[in-house]
Amino acid sequence: MQQPTLSRRLMKFAVTVIAIISSGISAKAQSQHDISSLSQWGPYSKEYFGISHIADLQSGIQVEFMLIPGQYRRNFKIPNALFEAGVHPWNVTADMRHITYRHDIEWKDRVYVDATWHVLDEQRVLLEAHCVNNTDQAQNINLQLAARKTGGSQEQWVPEMNFGKDDFIVKYPEVDLTYGVAWNYTMSEIRQFRCEKLEHLMHRKVHDHVFKNLKGDLKGHYTVNFLRPITLKPQQDTTILQIIACGTKEEVAGMLDEFHREGVDKTLAAKAHSSKPMEQTCGNSEFALGQRLLQATMLTNVVYPINCLGSPIRHFCPGKNWNSLYTWDCGFIGWTMSEIDPYRGYEIIRQYTTTPEEDAPFIHHGTPLATQILAIGDVWKNTGCDEETLQEIYPRLKRFYDYMTGPRFMKASGLLETWNLFYNSGGWDDYPPQWTIRPQKELRLRTSPMVSTSYYIRCAKILRLMASHLKLKKDIKEYDADIATMSKGILDNAWDEECGYFGYVVHDKDYKPIGLYRTDEGVNFNMGIDGVTPLVAGITTEEQQERLIGHIFTKGELWSDCGITAVDQTAPYYSVDGYWNGTVWMPHQMILWKTMLDLGKPELAKKIAMTALENWERECRDSYNCYEHFMIASGRGGGWNNFSGLSTPIINWHNAYFKPGTLSTGFGTLVSCLQWNNDLTEMNATLEFDKELIGKETALIICAKPGLEYTITINGKKIETAQNDGLIEIRYRVGKGPACIKVYCR
Repeated sequence: MQQPTLSRRLMKFAVTVIAIISSGISAKAQSQHDISSLSQWGPYSKEYFGISHIADLQSGIQVEFMLIPGQYRRNFKIPNALFEAGVHPWNVTADMRHITYRHDIEWKDRVYVDATWHVLDEQRVLLEAHCVNNTDQAQNINLQLAARKTGGSQEQWVPEMNFGKDDFIVKYPEVDLTYGVAWNYTMSEIRQFRCEKLEHLMHRKVHDHVFKNLKGDLKGHYTVNFLRPITLKPQQDTTILQIIACGTKEEVAGMLDEFHREGVDKTLAAKAHSSKPMEQTCGNSEFALGQRLLQATMLTNVVYPINCLGSPIRHFCPGKNWNSLYTWDCGFIGWTMSEIDPYRGYEIIRQYTTTPEEDAPFIHHGTPLATQILAIGDVWKNTGCDEETLQEIYPRLKRFYDYMTGPRFMKASGLLETWNLFYNSGGWDDYPPQWTIRPQKELRLRTSPMVSTSYYIRCAKILRLMASHLKLKKDIKEYDADIATMSKGILDNAWDEECGYFGYVVHDKDYKPIGLYRTDEGVNFNMGIDGVTPLVAGITTEEQQERLIGHIFTKGELWSDCGITAVDQTAPYYSVDGYWNGTVWMPHQMILWKTMLDLGKPELAKKIAMTALENWERECRDSYNCYEHFMIASGRGGGWNNFSGLSTPIINWHNAYFKPGTLSTGFGTLVSCLQWNNDLTEMNATLEFDKELIGKETALIICAKPGLEYTITINGKKIETAQNDGLIEIRYRVGKGPACIKVYCR
């Protein structure tokens, strides 16, 4: 059953304290915007796949380690995270103590190395390199482990070095700790590469089989062990172990010596495999590979240092190509992270909010959509519906909302525009109307897209529901007024009866609406996802709702074989080769999925989710990559290859339909209590509803243990509903007051 509130509080406190202790960081020095539950060991490099150690969070310095496999005296692939380099985040446990990358040597699955970095404790990491030859020919491979320091003074790259036969110890300037590496393969040597970027110098010197001190631009330093050759017979595999240690010089020497004495000791292997198996977090459905790869990609897209309000922090980014703060992207990351590690998901949401003591009303970079507010209902549910957590986060989210709906952004029409903050209204870089007004400053500042006002109406309703739960009557009245003003602004000014979409609203110099933004030919410029966003707000008439849903699910309009495209395919400005214009992305589909549940249309919600899951799995099986978007004509992935941020809803959808112990609702439903028994065959939940839903149907999805038939009651009354192998979809007409739902075996 669900843990008691006190236990959850103690657990949350313990997680934070352990992280602080293991990082050698005092609680006072810890920035409230850092993800404090993370270890000092992690995949924090901004350039390479591997593992890093942060000795002092406040310094901005880390020591990085990367594995470089290759064919001996032929070629190799440096695991650069900034372009496709034949490396795939492969398997990462939820606690991030076991991180596996697959290094391709000969595509596909012919010759490869699965490198797993096992965080054994605060001082040691075990690198397990599983080398595989699936060909009918013998293969000669090699392994190179490179170490470097990043951050600090640029002149302080070169460490003090102590080289042994099968180990080395380094002590970097500006770092108090000493680091050491030892390995269990006898054919080895130690080399130095004096350069900033390893790619150029190492590739140029691949056939230098004599010298050990290789000099490039002298702007950096890499200490590299070179294990070679490792000969694999046809259809043979082998495992090479290396230990990485940190501490005082004496401690490091002792740990390396212990490794040499024990070798492949069973106790070491037991420690390395002590964590929860991946299958328990990703499930065993037909979509398991895609889930595992996306989880691995999301968990390895974490970087250090990122500067936030003057402090270096650890930060989950959309991809290492975008190692910066991203407000709306990280709302989705926190949303999904709460499905994997609830408290860490909450940390990511809180990371972008602020207290009154801070000058900034929220942490802003990029698209100013408050996805943190859109996500908070699910995040709070996943953390256990702890009242203390809600009381902490609510005023921070309200501060975010109040700023974005204040006089600076609200027009006389009651509509919002956020162009002064950022050029991008909805995250869609080349969305046609946004793209065309971007260079027209005066027009841009007088034109309101639908997404800003619609999503903030939804945010107001989410916060109103939370305020109702917290009994904050004054706040409820404020939200009521805002919702009425913004809703009137949309309904009075933005509907285009001719095309059945809502449009961008143009204002005069006094900010009074004067019409819709159209093409030179008079066509509504907003035939796309932005044009249907009043559905998300929940403010449309029945006729408008029917027409908008028709656009979304009509193939050849917004619907395609791989999901909902950003722009209606019948629009004259639709392009098959745009970035957003002509492709399918996941984030707004996630919001529309939740909206379909709000509208009591679980069959349409399922259509969105299953289409996305099927297409995602197909691409992952073929390429092992996690892409940004999908091309409509082919269904193939495109854009960044190790992208997680906006693609993370794939995990939410999978859990909704395939992970027992999952309850999914729309935005207008607050899960204020949720309990499952240990074998996930019984659920008790209390649901509270925003007043917009009273008298209307809403939908719930319950995923329980498969293979059983269930009885469902709502407020003690038995209901009949469709069940499919543990998946229960409920349409419920909302009345006044909470709903108590019970699910149990018949």
